Amino acid sequence: MKTAYTTAGQKTESVTFKKGQRERFEFGDVIVIKQYDLKRTLQVMTGANSYMVVPDGGIPGVPTPAAAPGAAPQTPGVVLVTTTITDTGERKPMFGMQARHVKTVIDKAPSGPGCDPSKQHIETDGWYVDLPAAQPDQDATPPPGCVDQVKATLNGDPKALGFPIGYSTTIVGEDGKPNVVAMEITELEVTTLDAALFEPPAGMMEMGNLQALTKAVSDANETKLAASLTTSAPPEKTPGVALVGVPEIVNKTAQQVDTRALRERLVSELTELKLNAVPLAGGQTDLAQQAGAHGYDYILTAEITDLKVSKPGGGIGGVLKGAASKVAGAGASTADPAEAAIAIKLVQPDGKNRYSTNAKGKTGGGAFDVKNVAKSLGSNYVNLMTGRFMMNALNKSMAKNLGGMGMMSDPNLLSMQVQGMNVGPTGGLRGLGLDPTARAASFLMQQSAVATTLTSSALGPQAPSFEEALGDALKNAAKSVSDNLKKK
Repeated sequence: MKTAYTTAGQKTESVTFKKGQRERFEFGDVIVIKQYDLKRTLQVMTGANSYMVVPDGGIPGVPTPAAAPGAAPQTPGVVLVTTTITDTGERKPMFGMQARHVKTVIDKAPSGPGCDPSKQHIETDGWYVDLPAAQPDQDATPPPGCVDQVKATLNGDPKALGFPIGYSTTIVGEDGKPNVVAMEITELEVTTLDAALFEPPAGMMEMGNLQALTKAVSDANETKLAASLTTSAPPEKTPGVALVGVPEIVNKTAQQVDTRALRERLVSELTELKLNAVPLAGGQTDLAQQAGAHGYDYILTAEITDLKVSKPGGGIGGVLKGAASKVAGAGASTADPAEAAIAIKLVQPDGKNRYSTNAKGKTGGGAFDVKNVAKSLGSNYVNLMTGRFMMNALNKSMAKNLGGMGMMSDPNLLSMQVQGMNVGPTGGLRGLGLDPTARAASFLMQQSAVATTLTSSALGPQAPSFEEALGDALKNAAKSVSDNLKKK
């Protein structure tokens, strides 16, 4: 079946194949294969000719959040989940089957402190059918880490749901702002599928961990970016809005940072300021001239010129810079104040600078929120795996519990819906009103959260402090560029 999702004005499409105890989901160049019989998931990146095997319950070499060193202890609480299912009685033929019109309301209310103290109200208006083929039993195992106890109340008959072929879901969080995601199956066919669709693709390289897979995808994408100025069609231009190309950020310090992830962060900040910003590969000669010939108005270059950490109250006694900070800073805690300086230049196609300045950021600048996955250094992983433009559109709505895509993007929400319908972890779902594609999208979002943790831990204990300072500096840089471009 082919499925179209619409959220925040953006449409994304996926293709799903089901056969026995296996499912295959295709999101562009990303393929997720669920092998329920082997209790594992295959993540396939066709653009990088690579894949990774992820066993159920964890990622190879990565501790669960509960076992992660330095993780803040959490005490599970009790969450009240009330689900109300209403069959409207409406029926209509869809794909040769009789579809039922059913409305579902889920209210989540924590009874006290716990792992997830947020309240949510979810309304789903959908159409459901009973597929003739048996569906694989999907495990309802909650995500690892702190898990609240759910006390579920179910009103209505869950048998009215069945397999969803179209719905609109509205999620309202504690801020009272609704986020809406709509799903529609545009093609559905019951046929015989080749078993090879649900195995690791032949000729692809298996990556042993998430870091290796992410690097393979990043390298492949960087190669495509380098060739895009000559092989791809020029980007679409919005009248009256400058088209800005952003090459990979250059790091002039001795600290280790993910410069490609930072480029995505800068692109995201520029996009939020209503500029048309697109990533470009760095290191090319005459980049400004090439980009100008391809329709770009400017190239925005950025260099990290300084990263420093200071220990309050003596001890190290001041600023840690260069190679010294790389060694001494390894002992700095995430609470140590940090500062970042970035030199930016806005270059015209003729090579002349229109604007240059130094942007600074610091810990506590207000630019970093650990819940906002799409803006952290790990967001490079999300952008690579699920499509940069979709993630840009979701940046604002994802700030709390990844609620912008509803159950597609929040593993906890999917688990909550399962438990709210009184379906136990071993009971088998068989598509009881739950979008099967959501499990694959949820898997990718879990991967992105892990990638964020891996990025920080790989850069050393001081990295989260630098991450916040760099985020603040990039936010200030984007604002400075935006203000300059508004001038005649």
